[in-house]
Amino acid sequence: MLGENLRKALERINSARFLSDETIEESIKDIQRALIASDVDVNLVYNLANEIRALSKKKPPEGLSRKEFIVKNTYELLSALLGGTPIVPEQPKTILLLGLFGQGKTTTAAKLARFYKKRGLSVGLVCADVHRPASYEQLKQLSEAVGVDFFGIKGEKDAKKIVGQAISTMKKKDLVIVDSAGRSALDSELIDEVKDIKDVLKPDQIWLVLSADIGQLAKKQAKAFHDAVGINGIIISKADSSAKAGSTIAACAETKAPVYFVGTGEKPDELELFDAKRYIAKIMGYPDLKGLLEKAAEIELESPEELFEDEFNLDVFYKQLKATMSMGPLDKVAEMLGLKQTLPKEQIEITGEKLKKFKIIMDSMTKQERKRPDIINGSRIKRIAKGSGSTEASVRELLRNYKKMERMFGKIKKIAKTDSLEDVNMEKILKKFSAKKKKKFWR
Repeated sequence: MLGENLRKALERINSARFLSDETIEESIKDIQRALIASDVDVNLVYNLANEIRALSKKKPPEGLSRKEFIVKNTYELLSALLGGTPIVPEQPKTILLLGLFGQGKTTTAAKLARFYKKRGLSVGLVCADVHRPASYEQLKQLSEAVGVDFFGIKGEKDAKKIVGQAISTMKKKDLVIVDSAGRSALDSELIDEVKDIKDVLKPDQIWLVLSADIGQLAKKQAKAFHDAVGINGIIISKADSSAKAGSTIAACAETKAPVYFVGTGEKPDELELFDAKRYIAKIMGYPDLKGLLEKAAEIELESPEELFEDEFNLDVFYKQLKATMSMGPLDKVAEMLGLKQTLPKEQIEITGEKLKKFKIIMDSMTKQERKRPDIINGSRIKRIAKGSGSTEASVRELLRNYKKMERMFGKIKKIAKTDSLEDVNMEKILKKFSAKKKKKFWR
């Protein structure tokens, strides 16, 4: 995986007792292999390697060690490779979405509508796909799901006519998003149709939707669409599990068209603003503290900062687990916390039923045991299991989950206290999250 390999490369530098030129060169080769294996353009990789070599020869500024200087700049070079952090238009009037078949364009249209609706804009969705039979019903249902107005003319084959009527019908809307038709390839017929829509709509934003798994083909598609009708933004869809998302983003960055959003799942809320630094930290398995607190604020937790309380015990653990589960699937939250690579799959997949089971077990503990779980020994486990009507294995499972989260939240809390959430220091994260020999608890 791209993220894991990049992490190992940077940790090789950070963990070296003596940072020799040989160690730096080995790390550069690790980075090159990681990027090329993920289908990033060879020329881009070659240029990046030379930039890292050049900066490794420079004298670090006062206050930074050579290790910190190289890690910091390598991280920033990787971020630049993926396009940096573009500023997304806050109040666009009209957005025309383009893309070929199977890129997730219609689902993305609804996600965009929800994104801007949550930011106070009145939004309308327009179905201008006159070729795919299911597009009308799909976008209509998605519009209802995200709570925005929908316009389409079922059975109409003239996309230009639909858009013209939509403009009149939705003239009071702050934002109108038009979902255009796709094709298996960008042919002359599709180009003519998109140009007709563009002439009528006069969109201030034309965004191309690309699936994360297309890799370097993203560059070719983006260039073809831009040459044909012009694009000023890109959205990467289906980036939830694709190892090639990084190469797709890098290919787009080379076209100079900014990647504004990344779709991370099928649900309406699973659309994230693209930030190259946060993206790299995320795929490398480091915590996205800013993203976590933003997510917590969205669901209006009373105090998102409670996730980093000073005294960690079983009561706090339960409250944290309950809060994180309310923010969505635990695997997504675990990703934000930097937990996904260290927690077993079955631990990430804690269900509501298992959470209730944990609560029953905790209710059978004494107040002292909940505050100081380290005093829970074999005889206490036996008593707790009997009192809660569960098994000793279930009690041990709860304690293992607690211990895992205690260690990880301890590290995250230190970072949250010492670094700005706006720009978490990568070299400090590397120090705190460096791979260490794992201890076993209650095995």
